[in-house]
Amino acid sequence: MNEIIRSGNIQANPLYNCSFYSPEEWSKRLGITRPIHGIAEGVFGILIAIAYIPMINLMLEKDHYKMSCYKIMIFLAIVDVLSIVLICPIEGWLAYHGAVYCTYPNLIFLSGMSAQSLWCCSCVTALILVTNRLFDLLSSKASSFLFDGKRTYIVIFLAICYGLYFFFFTRPVLFNSKFHSWQYDPMIYEGRSSEYTNVATIYNNVLVVFATCLMYVVFCIALGSKLKSVSGPSESRNASIQIFFQSAMICTVNFVASMIFVSMNYIVVPPWLIIVGNLSWQLGHSAPVFIYLIFNKTIRNGILRKLGLKVDRNVVSILRDRFQKAIGFSKKQTKVMFSTSIGTGH
Repeated sequence: MNEIIRSGNIQANPLYNCSFYSPEEWSKRLGITRPIHGIAEGVFGILIAIAYIPMINLMLEKDHYKMSCYKIMIFLAIVDVLSIVLICPIEGWLAYHGAVYCTYPNLIFLSGMSAQSLWCCSCVTALILVTNRLFDLLSSKASSFLFDGKRTYIVIFLAICYGLYFFFFTRPVLFNSKFHSWQYDPMIYEGRSSEYTNVATIYNNVLVVFATCLMYVVFCIALGSKLKSVSGPSESRNASIQIFFQSAMICTVNFVASMIFVSMNYIVVPPWLIIVGNLSWQLGHSAPVFIYLIFNKTIRNGILRKLGLKVDRNVVSILRDRFQKAIGFSKKQTKVMFSTSIGTGH
């Protein structure tokens, strides 16, 4: 964005100038029409965005919204919805028409800046969320200091600033229908890919994503240790496996997407791997919908209640009661721990 401000417009920047050919000629030279992929992505993105609506609505209820973790989860869900709109319906439309950067330079440039900014914002927000969970479990004082009351909004504001940095001060990713992916090189010039490298995003993809995965491992170990003292071996093992499985899914999808996008800027990777990276990016923003429904008892049961369906008491609620009695957590602390540890995150 800062380059656009200095140049006056996107096309005035020599690195992104498409005046050599017409938009149609650029598409014929570099693009591949993918109508099936395009329609499928568009429909998938719309369905995921719609599925987020009742979940966000449920998390906005007073009993949930007063908890810091739900404030963070709501913000993360909003970021995911905005990202899904960009990298599914809009990407699907571009793929359908076989577009490359120079076909729709303004649309793709702005979409790429926004998508990259939202991705980095979601990465750091996921790190904040797991930190919130870990502090709730291990240090209530640290949790209160960072997240009590309106302090959660300050933390969220910092995440927004982090995302905006990538919007204003780094190079965007640009869609290319030939590879059905977003990459930094607009392919206007041959042999100049290194001029489009985005070092800041590489650091985000390596450091922030790795730190989030590491924090999830620590969280799973800490919670598993707590559960051992309040439940039988099989109950503790089942709950720990469930939490670890959920965390592993979250981290694997994000880690795969991050590493592929980092590697494709330095080495030649096969086209199928680029597509896998793009799918992982999409799953990174859409997977929480499925995780909420499968693992998060609070959200799933809340939606079932709104639909007028019966909600049964399960092993998680039993463990929660026993956990509260044995550890001495308050009812609020226990509710937060069990409603968010099994089935949320990014």
